[in-house]
Amino acid sequence: MVALSGQSGYHSQRSMYLKRLDVQGFKTFAQKTSLVFVPDSAGRRGVTAIVGPNGSGKSNAADAIRWVMGEQSLKLLRGKKSEDVIFSGSYKRARSGFAEVTMVLENDDKPDLQMTEVAITRRLYRDGQSAYEVNRQSARLQDVVMLLAQCGIGQRTYSVIGQGMVDHVLVASPAERKEFFDEAFGLRPFQLKRQAALNKLDASRENAVQTEILLREIEPRLASLERQVKRLEQRETM
Repeated sequence: MVALSGQSGYHSQRSMYLKRLDVQGFKTFAQKTSLVFVPDSAGRRGVTAIVGPNGSGKSNAADAIRWVMGEQSLKLLRGKKSEDVIFSGSYKRARSGFAEVTMVLENDDKPDLQMTEVAITRRLYRDGQSAYEVNRQSARLQDVVMLLAQCGIGQRTYSVIGQGMVDHVLVASPAERKEFFDEAFGLRPFQLKRQAALNKLDASRENAVQTEILLREIEPRLASLERQVKRLEQRETM
């Protein structure tokens, strides 16, 4: 059982909702497949269910959502190596050379994003090359993570609930539960910005240490060069 949850069950009450999922070459999605999530006549977002027997690939749809959101854990994606997410072929169809997932989110009341529709794409080739895009513009993983945080969505907490995750929440430590509450209250963007600032400070400290080491190394040479310059100046005055 897998579910994708948002901030509310109705389109009129939530800031963003999942509009469409385009999957091609990802796991069992050999050909391009589009899952469209449309509201009813009253504009309400209902429940979309994928029904099938065990082993039919139902969970791969949720894996595709988690993957396009930037998930890096192969264990959570039920794989051992990165290319395991690429369609491996069948007796009727050759294997795919790449996997691509695009998640389209409808933005109805977040004017700060300045986008009425957000399309996030992740692509992986068999040679290991990968790419992220936001509205078909090249992006970095950290850009995607920050954008999703601003949308109130995260792949590790309540936005994507996978099999066994409910039990995990019940036995989670206080620190792990805090992650759920932080995301629910919209604190994730500020935490990411804080962490980015701390990383820059650490990098600056490391650069300062390296600069100090370099100055210590060249200080004896500098004194020698100063003596040589003085001798040359004395020779010119003679």
